[in-house]
Amino acid sequence: MKTRLLHVAAATGLATLAFTATPARADHPWQDAPAPASITADAALRGLQPSTLLTGANGTYLALDTEGHPVRITSANTTASLPGPNLPTERLVVLTLSGDTLWGLTAGDQPALIRMSQDGSVQSRTPLSGAAIPGSNLIALQVHDTHAYLADEGKPALVVANLQTGKATRFLPFDPSLTGRHPLLRAGQPQMGPDGRPMAGGNVRFLLLDAKGQWLFYQPACGPMSRIDTALLTDTDFTPVEQLDGITEWRTTPSLGGATLTPDDTFYLSDITVGSILKFGSDRIPLRILKDPRLFHAGAPSIPDGHQMAVLVTEDGTTHILRIALP
Repeated sequence: MKTRLLHVAAATGLATLAFTATPARADHPWQDAPAPASITADAALRGLQPSTLLTGANGTYLALDTEGHPVRITSANTTASLPGPNLPTERLVVLTLSGDTLWGLTAGDQPALIRMSQDGSVQSRTPLSGAAIPGSNLIALQVHDTHAYLADEGKPALVVANLQTGKATRFLPFDPSLTGRHPLLRAGQPQMGPDGRPMAGGNVRFLLLDAKGQWLFYQPACGPMSRIDTALLTDTDFTPVEQLDGITEWRTTPSLGGATLTPDDTFYLSDITVGSILKFGSDRIPLRILKDPRLFHAGAPSIPDGHQMAVLVTEDGTTHILRIALP
């Protein structure tokens, strides 16, 4: 078992040593960035979900409206339906990009993956067999090469689907790394349940994949962030014991409203505990790059390049987009 796991780690090579190293600074506190980011625009986007935001072309973003249909956010901060001639009619729960391909996950007891061009034209539909069980809530999606990776918040598990066959396998059901173990804090206060007690932060909600498709990061909204090698989930030679041994608690985080991982392996996190944007890269330096009370209700962030980002927030019941200049 140890030999096989060491082989997987060694295959990464020296080029990614910093990213694959043991998280020695995992508990170092977040520190304010020397040069903070700044909000350059705040625009209302009615009828939009705050949970999905992807980088499109020419200063645009892709998101989902409240009906679960993909839309484009223009550079003028307006929304428009995608122009494709064969748009999906199903309700989608999440979108993700893999290269130039747009992928959506349908809602319901019989989920399917929809492959689209960036104009929204449907290229294929792949029904997923074995992905959901009674009580499932598939909430997050990442795609790389021949596999799709999903997170089930309702019946906590990681799900891996073969894109060619649609056959899905569930992993690590109810593992502690997938279940909320801490209260969800917003503006420093716990969210209270009907019984007057603090609610746990829910089960696994965020799923991130590095650019090479090797490392899968996941976490409940209340944290912490964990990491596993995707080979442990796609190679049938690995056993459940080896999969459990392969989990690393990667980073303690505050309660989050959204998270993204850029192609250069930099995390940007929407921190709803203190209302901030957090940055954490392969340099292992945890930075708070922006604080603003609007971020207490932040959702998904997106980073089109190293100089700007956007994040969806909820203000007075309406989704807004904040455009942010990075230092």
